Amino acid sequence: MKRLSAAVLAAALAAALTAPVRAEGEGDEDAADPSMQSTSLLTVFYDSTGPMAFVAMTPKDVPAGARLIREVRGVSCQRGLSLPTALSLTSTSVGGAYGDGGYARALADIRKKHPEAAGIYDVRVDLETFSLFGFYQTLCTIVTARGFEAPPAPAAK
Repeated sequence: MKRLSAAVLAAALAAALTAPVRAEGEGDEDAADPSMQSTSLLTVFYDSTGPMAFVAMTPKDVPAGARLIREVRGVSCQRGLSLPTALSLTSTSVGGAYGDGGYARALADIRKKHPEAAGIYDVRVDLETFSLFGFYQTLCTIVTARGFEAPPAPAAK
């Protein structure tokens, strides 16, 4: 009896410690991942903006008669700095973050680079991170899309 209860206890413990298995992205339809720049335990300065949500056009939403243009790309970044307070791997560090890594800044970058674009559709968003020994970090939001020019105005009669 003792062996059976030990086996049952071991199986129950193994089941409790096993993480639930789900597909990537499953169940997060309503969750927003702001992807904000992380900082150290002691944050001295934090003035950073990250992406939340963006509703994009699909190819069927492009106005009739619009001239399609090449792929457009906009980038916005947040930056962070973290300095250790002692020469130890486990020491506390002091840090801060700044920058606008949101969609609005990335879309403004697209408008600046492509003034002929009246709108964008088929939008893809990537997050790019860079870290230099954990002291300096960047987190960039990259918006890549197809652009279009406005349809020509009807000719006056």
